[in-house]
Amino acid sequence: MLSFKLAKASKPLSEGEFLKECMVEIAGLLCPESKGKFEKLNLSHRTVTRRVELIDEDLASKLNSKAEFLKFYSLALDESNDVKDTAQLLIFIRGISDNFEITEFLAMEPLKGKTRGEDFYDQVSTVIEKMKVPWSKLANVTTDGSANLTGKNVELLKRIEDKVKEENPNQDVIFLHCIIHQESLCKSILQLNHVVNPVVKLVNFIRAKGLQHRQFIKFLEETDADHHDLLYHSRVCWLSLGKEDIGAFLKLKGKSDEFTELSDKNWLCDFAFAVDIFSHLNELNVKLQGKDQYVHDMYTNLKAFK
Repeated sequence: MLSFKLAKASKPLSEGEFLKECMVEIAGLLCPESKGKFEKLNLSHRTVTRRVELIDEDLASKLNSKAEFLKFYSLALDESNDVKDTAQLLIFIRGISDNFEITEFLAMEPLKGKTRGEDFYDQVSTVIEKMKVPWSKLANVTTDGSANLTGKNVELLKRIEDKVKEENPNQDVIFLHCIIHQESLCKSILQLNHVVNPVVKLVNFIRAKGLQHRQFIKFLEETDADHHDLLYHSRVCWLSLGKEDIGAFLKLKGKSDEFTELSDKNWLCDFAFAVDIFSHLNELNVKLQGKDQYVHDMYTNLKAFK
């Protein structure tokens, strides 16, 4: 149980020995007669590692047994580079059985050499065979839209389609591209850098220094403002609601001249437009996230967004 808890919490497996020391100390205080039992526990790094590996094998076995009863399943693929510039292929498999029980698999495969379509296909094929999921039941593949994942003829999707047809000639695969990346392209062509950059500068001015941030929070409390802090993740929308409070704070700090945009009517019009656009995009993102999402719900949200 302790090994499972350590792994689930993403804690170093070497902390098992520290946990043992804590349990022995607590047992000595609360139940001295049981202290010897805790001292006999083996929670060394090697032991915890071995137990986590056994847990992994057991979970994989249970998932593989469920894969045999899948009626259909879909793939979601995403390619990105890590901090060491190594290409990582994220593979998400979601299947459904006859009684509508949903089973999900997740894998990440590194590509240290070339990143051609055939290289991606080899990694996907390895994962599918490892999970013991039949190609003949693949119904949909969704990608992030990169050329290596969507190229025709000899690239990944063509190879997947050929493999499915080889296993089941009557099975058609639907290929989709992730709309989130299309949203990013949408934002990039709007040319709103002249709006976003001053906002980022203003947020950093308030949040970067602890003293400045504390003074800002105190200022909001003293003026009975509707808001109590400025959040990084919602900075554009927040500024649209608290512009007057921020303007007063900048004037108090003698920094109004550094943020003249707040008094520029043309900039404020562009800013209002940016707030509306980002709000709509963020609303769609939230609707497409979360557990137990069915394709018809996501389709409805996409059509409503258009």
